[in-house]
Amino acid sequence: MKEPLKILVSAYACGPNWGSEIGMGWNWIVHLSNYCQLTVITEKGFEKDILEKLPSLNLKYNPEFYFIDIGDKGRKLFWMQGSFLFYSFYKKWQQQAYNLAVDLIKSDKFDIVHQLNMIGFREPGYLWKIKKVPFVWGPVGGYNQIPWSYIPKMDIKNIFFYSAKNIINAIQMKLLSRPKKSAMNSSLLFAATNESMNVLSKYSRFTPILLNETGCLKSMVNNVNGNNETLKILWVGRIQGLKALPIALKALAKVKKHVKFSFTIIGDGPDTDMCKQLAIDLAIENYCSWHGRIPNEAVINEMEISDFLFFTSLKEGTPHVITEAIQNGLPVLCHDACGHGAVITEECGVKIPMISYKNSIQDFGKAIVELSKDKEKLNLLSDGALNRANELTWDSKAAFMYGMYLKLLEEND
Repeated sequence: MKEPLKILVSAYACGPNWGSEIGMGWNWIVHLSNYCQLTVITEKGFEKDILEKLPSLNLKYNPEFYFIDIGDKGRKLFWMQGSFLFYSFYKKWQQQAYNLAVDLIKSDKFDIVHQLNMIGFREPGYLWKIKKVPFVWGPVGGYNQIPWSYIPKMDIKNIFFYSAKNIINAIQMKLLSRPKKSAMNSSLLFAATNESMNVLSKYSRFTPILLNETGCLKSMVNNVNGNNETLKILWVGRIQGLKALPIALKALAKVKKHVKFSFTIIGDGPDTDMCKQLAIDLAIENYCSWHGRIPNEAVINEMEISDFLFFTSLKEGTPHVITEAIQNGLPVLCHDACGHGAVITEECGVKIPMISYKNSIQDFGKAIVELSKDKEKLNLLSDGALNRANELTWDSKAAFMYGMYLKLLEEND
């Protein structure tokens, strides 16, 4: 039997009990482990969950994990999402991961080293400095901006925050040297979105490969979406500026006289109280059900009884909630942008152009009215969501990445 490829992976966020970046890292590791022998460096906060879950998995090659502790402060900042303060802790963690990787390479032979996640470009780690083993980076994201036309319509706190973030992001894209070095030293480079691919192409020796960072589980759902008398609309996410929940609330307020609906909001965040007050001001508080942050299983239960996911976000990679929705037969209403713009097609959802705050409210409202009048279309979109999910399974993505590993090694022979 031919020996499997041995891949050394850095995946800071990796755990079986979460979605988003953590679930993404875990699913790449699990599904690649049916093709390769993986040695994984990840954050110690996920150790308990990983060690509890591993024995129950039936993988072809069991991955070996090494855990590096970022510390309680760094871990707390990680869970806050989007805190600039996190990066000083994360940089130190990546330096430790590099040192460990160097030691592991001295004692074992690896075919490839792969900087897998987190996907943001601004902290690419240091594995690109390893010269003896081909280096793979990605999928890489974070290069897209919140459109400036949307920021003035936010509340004053978010106007200042996201204006600063856009400016800092633009400066970092231009001036940060390590992302450029990581791209230049990559033997294989994956871009999570078209925006990222366009930027990375300037620095890479090779054309980056477009590969959304997240995938779907093979769907076995017998879906019943689209059969509710009252249109059941679901919104899931962290309630903060870039997720743009106010756009959803204002769109629904415009159509409340024409559409019988209920609106379920799952998630929490710094703008929760502001959004609840906005619902009252718009006189749609009786249409809204606020669930806060709930376990993933409960989110799936809501998906199974909803008619579509209303996803208003202005800046993303490829959101885990999008792939979860379609694998549960739930059509998606979203902007035609970022990673979700590539995942959602006209067969499984409705996309509107991301032009301006006013346009989004009008176009989303129009789409909701049309969906409420056409339950047959909702059912067709639901079937299309299941089909799309089966095109984007984690296993198909892992098989693709494995094929790219093999191609890389053949070219380097």
